Amino acid sequence: MKTLRRDRLKIYGDILSAIYFEAGSNKIVMTKIQVRVNLPYDRLILFIKELVDLGFVQDETSLRLTGKGKQYLREYRKTLNFLKRMGLSYNK
Repeated sequence: MKTLRRDRLKIYGDILSAIYFEAGSNKIVMTKIQVRVNLPYDRLILFIKELVDLGFVQDETSLRLTGKGKQYLREYRKTLNFLKRMGLSYNK
């Protein structure tokens, strides 16, 4: 059985979704994000730094989505819904 690898866009979407979901709690715990996204801690930190550099996340410590990060997440979800309606899947 072949394991499918996620591409960068999917990982970004997964991380931003996890941060968005955890945003309701008082403090976002990195371990919860790590478990939700299913990434080793060192790789998760690298991706979060990329998201900060792209302007999607405020900073590594607060882990709050910026307006740009929320927009990415909205567009990403719309794209996934469109693919689903067309009978396609995005499992990269």
